[in-house]
Amino acid sequence: MANNVFFYITYEGTVDIDKITDPVERRATQDQIAYFGQTPSQLLIVPHMKRKPLAEVLQLQTIFRNPNELKSYVLPHPDRCNVPASAMLVSNDSIVVVDVNVPAARVALHHWQPNTPDGQGTPFLFHHGRNAANSTSGALMRIFKGSAGSAEDYEFPRAIAFAASAIRSSGVVAVTFDKDIITGGHVDGSLKLISPDGAKTIETASGHLAPVTCLALSSDSNYLVTGSRDTTVILWRIHRTGSSHKKNSPEPPPPTTPTTPRSPLSNSTSSVSSLSETKRRRIEGPMHVMRGHLGEVTCCSVSPDLGLVASSSNTSGVLLHSLRTGRLIRRLVVAEAHAICLSSQGIILVWNEPKKTLSTFTVNGLPVATSVLLPFSGQVSCIEISTDGHFALIGTSLFNNYKCDDSTGTVDHELGPNGKDDVSKDSEQSEIEQSVHVPSICFVDLHKLKVVIKNLDSPWWLSFVQSSPEMFSSQVFHTLKLAKGQDITAIALNKENTNLLVSTADKQLIVFTDPAVSIPNSCLTTHYAQPNPYVAMMTEYLKLFTVKTI
Repeated sequence: MANNVFFYITYEGTVDIDKITDPVERRATQDQIAYFGQTPSQLLIVPHMKRKPLAEVLQLQTIFRNPNELKSYVLPHPDRCNVPASAMLVSNDSIVVVDVNVPAARVALHHWQPNTPDGQGTPFLFHHGRNAANSTSGALMRIFKGSAGSAEDYEFPRAIAFAASAIRSSGVVAVTFDKDIITGGHVDGSLKLISPDGAKTIETASGHLAPVTCLALSSDSNYLVTGSRDTTVILWRIHRTGSSHKKNSPEPPPPTTPTTPRSPLSNSTSSVSSLSETKRRRIEGPMHVMRGHLGEVTCCSVSPDLGLVASSSNTSGVLLHSLRTGRLIRRLVVAEAHAICLSSQGIILVWNEPKKTLSTFTVNGLPVATSVLLPFSGQVSCIEISTDGHFALIGTSLFNNYKCDDSTGTVDHELGPNGKDDVSKDSEQSEIEQSVHVPSICFVDLHKLKVVIKNLDSPWWLSFVQSSPEMFSSQVFHTLKLAKGQDITAIALNKENTNLLVSTADKQLIVFTDPAVSIPNSCLTTHYAQPNPYVAMMTEYLKLFTVKTI
């Protein structure tokens, strides 16, 4: 870094002519300024930020930044997509889809390349996954099963399980970053880790005395929390494949579960075998067995950033436990919750189905805001929190429990130009004009959660609104409306929050994205490879003086 590039008295603030008493020195300084000028004022005192690559800048354009520009694209051949889905994972190279028959669910692994136009109007590349058994069986199986493109090739592998009754399928399944599937709802109260390739059971973990009724993964897939009919909540540690992740993963909390007494002679051998077994297992635990509920646990959530585990039951309400110690911290002032989400910004989002209320709390249990969705004739089927923790996506439907039925007819679906799904979108409107459409996907700002009320028929509600008008304003700043019969069963966001994948009850798989984010590689090259006009002019100038030798 160069210092004193110009003469020192030319810099602003260095010399004050009015304070120079010597007339000769003052005259010399004035002549110096008159002949050489003054350096312009310094605008910045810190170095400029390094210019980011265009590809990295495009990743900042999430679907929450400009939702009005989102376009919908229906994936072709829905019979090959394994929908309707109960859980999905969207990565940079693949899409994992788990159907609604959890725990005995079919698993599909599709391949795709987001933000890569296919040249036919679609801003991504997508290839259907195939049945692992058919893809490895070779030509001998095709002799008996027909051509390779038959419909049977897309009967995806099904996991072997015995399901417990009266358990919501979407609440007992999760997909890790390694594309492995964790399922609950088994009659023996166990957890199963299933591979996406062939739906084979990799590992089984036990800790509950009754079937698991709900489970949730942390945002980094390092922790798993499960709730059961035995009224307990258990925290598990998930070990991902690959050595790079193990270096950056935080240390797990010490387990607090009691151990079975053993004889002194078997202590050494049992400890060695137990240690080696723990290292081999992907699901470690139970790390903590958390108590406090008096009935069946209906929903749960975990956040390593906040160090909290949230769970709810119909009799005890919402309880917060410490992730590190497993101790009960507090109980939220809410009757019950049918969905709980923890934001990395320290916001707890709670949905109450009978009262149709969305509530937000701080990590200290203080209520922030409450939103009553009226009129709202449907149900909240799924909730997804953005990566930055500022926004939430809420999927609505008329029915909450979905079972795969091949006899279910497909609702007629009109496509817009270029084969795109004709899904209307509503921008932010005033409270008098806005209502919650079913089915739809609502964009919610967690920091501005307010009440939405329309068509008030009750005099009590009307008087309450008039007495507290500051509470009632729109909390849904954007809505993606879907057609009748397209009840949402599952939604998934990629890590960059630039693509939204939606599964519907009429067996459609829809991708919402901004086509402007998808720019071909040639554009990325030309953006940074533009010729400098001054260099070109100087090159042509030097050609005039070039002497060619014979």
